[in-house]
Amino acid sequence: MKEAQIPFKKIIFVCTNVREGEDACSNPERGSNCGMSLLETLRDEVKKRGLKGKIRVAKSGCMDLCAAGPNIMVFDSNGAQKWVSHISQAELPHFIEEHLKIKSEGQE
Repeated sequence: MKEAQIPFKKIIFVCTNVREGEDACSNPERGSNCGMSLLETLRDEVKKRGLKGKIRVAKSGCMDLCAAGPNIMVFDSNGAQKWVSHISQAELPHFIEEHLKIKSEGQE
C-alpha cells in the first residue's frame, strides 16, 4: 500500500443517486436540478476555467440526505469542508464563484 497527499486542491462530490419511487438527488423529476445535471455543469465550468487537475468534480452515491437534495459536498486540501443542500441550476453561478477558485500558495 502506498499513501500520498490528495493530488487536488479541492474535491467536489455531487450526489447522483436515483431511487425509483423515493426522493433522491438525481431523480428525473428534479429536471435540470438533478444531481447528474449539476455535476455536468460543474465539470464544464472546471474545464472552462482551466482548473482540471486542481479541482476534481466527482459523482457520489447516496449521502443519506435525500430529503435535503440535491446535495454537494466540498473538501479542500486545507481540511475545510462544506455541505450544500437544496441546490439548483439557478444557484450554481453563486456556488461556482465561491467554490471554483484556488487560493495562491502562501494565502490562507
